[in-house]
Amino acid sequence: MTPRPTPSPASAPQLAALAKLACGVETGDGIAVLCGPPGVGKSLVLRHLVGELEAGGRSVAIHEPAVWLARTAELPAVVAADDAHLTDAADLVRLLGRCRGRRPGAALVLAGEGRLLTLVARDPKLGQAVRIRVSLLPGRLADTHALVADLRHQSGRQACEAPVVETIHELAAGLPADVVRLIELADVVAAARPDGQLTPADVVAVHRRLAPLAA
Repeated sequence: MTPRPTPSPASAPQLAALAKLACGVETGDGIAVLCGPPGVGKSLVLRHLVGELEAGGRSVAIHEPAVWLARTAELPAVVAADDAHLTDAADLVRLLGRCRGRRPGAALVLAGEGRLLTLVARDPKLGQAVRIRVSLLPGRLADTHALVADLRHQSGRQACEAPVVETIHELAAGLPADVVRLIELADVVAAARPDGQLTPADVVAVHRRLAPLAA
């Protein structure tokens, strides 16, 4: 199997979460839990995990829990379930049972928002199977600086000045998904200028246009 290209960019908190998850699935069974608010990059971390594990020769895939439970083919060595907070504990227990029924057993990675921790804590079968819990939080200003620099480099654009990045970080509340969306749309504004530069006012204007769409 040809390994998939590892998606990018990834922030320092995302890479730290990735390293912890990779350690959590080394034993071959049990549960690794990745939890965090919307926009912190949980799905991106899972895609990075898939890339690393496939490069190392392990079978792995990402689906929502309902898709895994409906699957009739043999499970891969690592089962990654995204948006696991949207299901219930009974389905997660069933999925854990299927992972344990594989020979050898499959590691289960559950990713989701805060409710996922409640689901796991309230069910003894799930709680006892957890090998590692990883919390992914919004990034710091330094993380936003690194993320914006990476995005600008990939697009072949000039680096943003510090006040622009600080404005992006404040408006995005450190959430990588919102940082990416803001910089990509603000770059459309910058592309219309001869110097291609962004200003804090550009970022604020883009954010104001996005706010009604998100409401």
